[in-house]
Amino acid sequence: MRAMTKSPLRLAREALAVGQAVLPAYSGRFSRRDYTQPQLFAVLVLKVFLKTDFRGVVAILKDWPSLRSALGLKKIPHYSTLCYAQERLLDQGTFDRLLQAVWKRAGVLKLVDEKPEVAVDATGLETRHVSAHYTNRRGKLSFEQVTWPKLTVVLHGSTHLFAGAVVGRGPSQDSPAFTPAMRQAAGNLHPDQVLGDKGYDAEHNHRLCREELGIRSTIIPVNPRNTGRRWPKTYYRRQMRKRFPKHEYGQRWQVESGFSRHKRRLGSALTARSDATQCSEILLRVLVHNLLILR
Repeated sequence: MRAMTKSPLRLAREALAVGQAVLPAYSGRFSRRDYTQPQLFAVLVLKVFLKTDFRGVVAILKDWPSLRSALGLKKIPHYSTLCYAQERLLDQGTFDRLLQAVWKRAGVLKLVDEKPEVAVDATGLETRHVSAHYTNRRGKLSFEQVTWPKLTVVLHGSTHLFAGAVVGRGPSQDSPAFTPAMRQAAGNLHPDQVLGDKGYDAEHNHRLCREELGIRSTIIPVNPRNTGRRWPKTYYRRQMRKRFPKHEYGQRWQVESGFSRHKRRLGSALTARSDATQCSEILLRVLVHNLLILR
């Protein structure tokens, strides 16, 4: 397990370097060119790290000359500029390129082992800041979340870096997010073994990893709801029932630990309100998580 940095300056420099490797300097030919897109991306990373909003990070930049110097900012952006930048920079295509740049830097730092082991899981995030004590005192029915943002990740066990991430809505089945998350992870590193819980028990998930992505081993326990006491009829699920490697599967706790670190450092509640902005905020949090570990 690799530690996370607690230095905003180091995080800002790392985010700026990743942004410069992927993002064009300016969004358009006729941009004002007061600041570059990598600089705006680094400021957005700091916003998540410092657990503040757009106005809050602007106030911090005003009071922190060393931070402005680290980012090369000659002018402080308006909070609305940061809001528009998050919508523009955190679409799925740009996120994929930024995540690939993070993994290239991880390769340069020799953080990726020869036979990477990854674990897949999903977690829910809060959309409000109501305390559990207040909810219990007032009655749960008035404050229940009908749906919530759901993050599915593929976590590298040795470093707790996120190799793949898919945003959805809960409550929902876990298995549909397995394919896009694993395809994204396979583009960033070549896993040797995949661990998943019973929610991902499906023959097509085994076949995707072993036959299409070239992964040597998939360890997903058979869900008794799917077969009951009967033996599975398909090849890979039958293997899981016949010889299940309990010792290797014990490392699946790494992804639970990764979620715990993520929520302790960045919080479990989102600040965005609409589905689109919540999605971009979650993708940004995934990048911040990885940048914290890189430094």
